[in-house]
Amino acid sequence: MSLIFAKKDDTGNVCIVSDTRLNYQESRELPTHSDYQKNGGLKLFLVDSRRVAIAFAGCSAEAQDAFDKIDLQTFELDKAVHTLTQSSLSRNTDYIVCHAGDNLIYRISCGQVSQPDFAYIGDFDGYLLLTRNIQHTSGLGDLERAMDVVISDANVESVGGFCISAISDIGKFRYVKRHYFSQFKGRIQLSTTPVQIPFVSNAANDTYSYAWTGDENGFGFFFYEAKLGLIYSPLTIRPVEVLPGIDLQQFGIALSKYSLTLPLKMDATNEEESLIDFAYELYKSSQYVRCIDKVESLTYNVKVNPKVYFQANYLLSCCYKELGIATEAKCQISAVEYLERAVQGFEQLTVNYEPEFNVLANKGIALNYLGYIQDDILVKKARFDNAVHDFTLALELDSKQALPYQNRAAANYELLRFCQNQYEFAQLIKKIVLDCDLALTIEPNLQIAASLKMHVLSIRA
Repeated sequence: MSLIFAKKDDTGNVCIVSDTRLNYQESRELPTHSDYQKNGGLKLFLVDSRRVAIAFAGCSAEAQDAFDKIDLQTFELDKAVHTLTQSSLSRNTDYIVCHAGDNLIYRISCGQVSQPDFAYIGDFDGYLLLTRNIQHTSGLGDLERAMDVVISDANVESVGGFCISAISDIGKFRYVKRHYFSQFKGRIQLSTTPVQIPFVSNAANDTYSYAWTGDENGFGFFFYEAKLGLIYSPLTIRPVEVLPGIDLQQFGIALSKYSLTLPLKMDATNEEESLIDFAYELYKSSQYVRCIDKVESLTYNVKVNPKVYFQANYLLSCCYKELGIATEAKCQISAVEYLERAVQGFEQLTVNYEPEFNVLANKGIALNYLGYIQDDILVKKARFDNAVHDFTLALELDSKQALPYQNRAAANYELLRFCQNQYEFAQLIKKIVLDCDLALTIEPNLQIAASLKMHVLSIRA
């Protein structure tokens, strides 16, 4: 169904907000390149050299049939309104058409055309919620915030995705181009090294990190987390290009083919992200101390861009983990200090963000190494117990990764010495063998898992 709302601000300019419903599950997860389109697409278009804005709510196929009858090369407002009026006779789809030159709003529904000062089409409950959060004098900023409230309300099921907005300005409409970064919880992809960290939102809220841009030439979405770009032509509800697995720079190149450009980045965010990018390159080249120097200042204040804050803390913790592992043979005291700082950093991320596979897996690795090098027998047991716990939590989030099974088996092997009786010993042997088998099923060439399995089987025999 969606929700479109248009009104005039206190200067007489027409402001329009629209959702997109670019979410496809009740959990409102990020779109993927294969099935993001089940419920949504672009709902708000600029045509006639941006003099006219057209939006719809209802049946996408029916709206597309109507849009296909509108000649964009010889656009005439009256003919377009007539075409959309005929389409609305089915009572499946409604339209809003706005003219920037005269600041007029046309609401088209059930074959009828009206010219109100404000209008909505789509979800009635969403409309009621939106109007409770605005005033008669509200401008575009207030409308955007109110639409975000509607989108984030799980009870308004037919409104979702992202808020797209436009405003009339000196006789033409313009999209308000955006970069938006989620303020919700983090998720990262599994890698042996830290990756650029994407985000998954709180399930109750449809705000993720994304950028969008558009004009009379078309429209483009870029989803940072999904590495997904979508490009739309004017009055085309489905994208003309779906670009999975690309970065923002590559998406910018793709947009240029349609005479579209990316929105300007926010200066502070751009500076912080550039610093993270540089630090990541230092990490990949094993320059851990320099990497720490670059990102440490970003970890002191949670009020910095939340995406950057998460990336910085994760990267910092991984650097301390690698320094601890590298230092162990030379200086155990320094190694313990580095590894403990890594564990503290990973623990802080689990406090501030939802449980995350790679954070837990890396924390478990750091705990394993602490268990190996610390002498106190009780401390050693606690380290391996905690490592097993973290690997177990990580595998609950993603059971298709081999290394956590192998690492959990290694931690449990170190715990064999603490078994109180033969039964406990035998049960732990079974767990170790099972984890080795699971790891080898996923990655048959894991030598540690294969060797560990043979060793514990020989012990049992």
